[in-house]
Amino acid sequence: SVWYQRDILGKRVTAEGLIYRLFADNPDKYEISMEKAINTLYQEIVVGVDFGGNKSKHAFVATGILPKYKGIVVLASERHDTNVTPTELDKLFTDFLKRIIDTYGSVDYVYPDSAEQVLIRGFKSAVRKEGLNVIVRDAKKIEIVDRIRLVSALISQGRFFYTKDAYTVRDALSEAVWDESKNEDVRLDDGTSDIDTLDALEYTIERDARRFMRMR
Repeated sequence: SVWYQRDILGKRVTAEGLIYRLFADNPDKYEISMEKAINTLYQEIVVGVDFGGNKSKHAFVATGILPKYKGIVVLASERHDTNVTPTELDKLFTDFLKRIIDTYGSVDYVYPDSAEQVLIRGFKSAVRKEGLNVIVRDAKKIEIVDRIRLVSALISQGRFFYTKDAYTVRDALSEAVWDESKNEDVRLDDGTSDIDTLDALEYTIERDARRFMRMR
């Protein structure tokens, strides 16, 4: 990663090209079987939600946190067009939760983008109506560059895995690039790549960034 070159090798490098090149060069290396994912013990299972806008889509990502923050398994992910009603979005969301619960036994927390409080209230109501034992809280939304650094660290340290049900995460990580028009570390967000899924993924782990980094 760009940080490895800067911090470890002492090089003065500019952030350019693919953000997660190590992953993009060989995504199959990080995929694990559904059987292994289902039989893995998780400390908790968390869902992140990013709400779409004019050039983006709604994204759901479910992540299994390994005990003592030793790593993560991205269990499943979805993207949906924004031309759905709030009621339809609630249904898509609860169906996603039910699928994760049916497969892995539980979902402990949901962290949606805090910018959409009306939609979040709809989610909370839908969860109660469906009788799902899930806590919905606002995403913490730490600095984007710190979220990128965390995901990069997990990948480079061999602590990041995903299943075939998380193909949108696989594609998003493989295609994410730096915005080379900026003089700082900023990822390109012009609708040409799936930033929504990356945000949703990051929401599932950002609260425990320090714990993950201590366990490297």
